[in-house]
Formats: sequence, structure tokens, C-alpha cells
Amino acid sequence: MTKRNVMNMLVVHLVVLAFILFVLVTPTHFDFLMWNVFLALLPLDFALLVLIFKSKLLQAFFSFLWLLFFPNTMYMITDFIHLQYISDSLDVRYQYFNYSVLSAGIFIGVYLGILSLELLIQKFFIKRSGLTVLVLLAIVSLVSSIGIYLGRFLRLNSWDVFTNFKFVLANTQDAVSAHMVAFVLLFAAAQFAILVVYHFGDRLLANLAVEGSQHD
Repeated sequence: MTKRNVMNMLVVHLVVLAFILFVLVTPTHFDFLMWNVFLALLPLDFALLVLIFKSKLLQAFFSFLWLLFFPNTMYMITDFIHLQYISDSLDVRYQYFNYSVLSAGIFIGVYLGILSLELLIQKFFIKRSGLTVLVLLAIVSLVSSIGIYLGRFLRLNSWDVFTNFKFVLANTQDAVSAHMVAFVLLFAAAQFAILVVYHFGDRLLANLAVEGSQHD
């Protein structure tokens, strides 16, 4: 990685650290955001390790860890459920603060996931067609939605795959239901829309930058 890219990643990590410290020292109802944002940062770090290491074996290993922890990023969308524990009215002045903290944590977590995915696309799919990328985004969205369901409703964690795989497998099989299917499909569609807009929007900006440089 170039020095500029290292600096960019350092800034991202410092902002995440600053947010975690802010939640730690301020009186919020959302202490869980510290842990959730930290978990959302891990896929970005795993993606960076994929870029850093040249060994195919290590790249495959960290790519697997990325996929395992990626649902923690999009999972944060469901953290809006915590608005029920405070007032959902913006007429109450103190709620401006609560809304700001919760929304910042959620959007930071989601963006960290999108950024990590884009890094891996740049690594492995940069020369692939747009259709291939669409299929990839659909698969990632579906797998992530399954992980989100298991995390939100069964309270399973990514590391349970290593610490208690049989428990995860048994609970996943027992969880299959119409409720799970509906949630997974709807949430996969929502994630797919977000990922597609970001990916192809980013490509648009990149193309405009190239066209602009050619006209200069």
C-alpha cells in the first residue's frame, strides 16, 4: 500500500476510535455501539490484510474471516430497533443527541462494511463484467442477511463458528421458517440496493474523474 493509502486508512481508524471513545464518555443509551462499531471495523481490517499479504493461502484465510464478520456491518441497520427504548419524537430536545449518536454509529458501521467489500472487489473482480459484480453483490447480500438473522434473533456471534460450530449448525437448522425466509429475502434486497448504488455510483465518479483529467 502507498503512504497515501496508509494515511487514509489511519484516518478511518482514528475516526472509529474517536466515535467509540465519545460513546464511552458521554451519557447515552447506546453503549452497545462501541462493541458493534468495533465488530464492523474487523471486516475492513481483514480486507486490508488480504491486500497486504501475497500468499494465496493467507488471502483465502482472511477472505473467509471477512465473509464471516461482514454481516456485523449490515447488522447495524437493525440497531434502529433501539429507538423504542427512548422517545422516537424529535420534539424532545435531548433526542437530537440520541438520534445523532445512534445514526452516526449505524452509518459508520454500514460504510465500513461497504468499504471492505469494495476493497475486495478491487482485488479480485476489478476486470470482471458489471453482471459478474451484480451476482457477487447479490450473493454477499444473501449470505449477510442470513448472518444478520442468526445474530439478531438467535443471538449467535461470528466467532461461534470456531468455538461451537455444532451449536451454530443445529440452531441454524432449527431456525429455518417462513419468518426467517421473509426476513432474509427482504433484508438481502435492501442490502443489494445499497451495495449496487454505492458500487456503480463510485464507478461513475471514477469515470468522471478520468474524463475530466483527459479534458485538462
